[in-house]
Amino acid sequence: MWQSWTVLQQVCFCVAALFSLILIVQIILMLIGSADGEVDLDVDLDGDGIPDLGADSGFSLFTIKGLIAFFAVGGWMGFAFGGGFIHPGWAILIAVAAGAVAFIGVGLLLYWISKLAMNGTLDIKNAVGKTAEVYLTIPASCKAAGKITVLVQGRLVELDAMTESNEPIKTGAKVTIVRTDSSTCYVEAVKVA
Repeated sequence: MWQSWTVLQQVCFCVAALFSLILIVQIILMLIGSADGEVDLDVDLDGDGIPDLGADSGFSLFTIKGLIAFFAVGGWMGFAFGGGFIHPGWAILIAVAAGAVAFIGVGLLLYWISKLAMNGTLDIKNAVGKTAEVYLTIPASCKAAGKITVLVQGRLVELDAMTESNEPIKTGAKVTIVRTDSSTCYVEAVKVA
């Protein structure tokens, strides 16, 4: 079988098989969660000890995954079209074009996937206007902070809280968050009708 293939097919088969194997290993690692399938490369070009190039620098068309896809898809297309029924130059051109489409497709796919990633950082400003429950009594007149629990950004969090009221707000009371600063919520007691 190997001897019946053209030299172009033999070369393309070796390239495609190698990069397909790497692609399969990458996918398995991604599925089991032990690695994200991407090699984290930090390169120090000027020798100052600070990485100048990193693999985590936002959108990049040139990724290891893209190169693997280029060689895997291009190799299989070169193998398929390199059998002698078309000129070898056309077979190479088709292989390079198919590899380039896979390369660009993977780059765009990774970019779109990165846009789906959530930033889990809590922004306390998103608590303004929410109703919360007092967890630890809030002393009167901003003398000290108490604690409240509130649902912010889809999760229940415990935050420091103060009130400008002349009366303390007891544990279990409902409050409305009227403003925040960097780490504290300022609340008013909810009027019971």
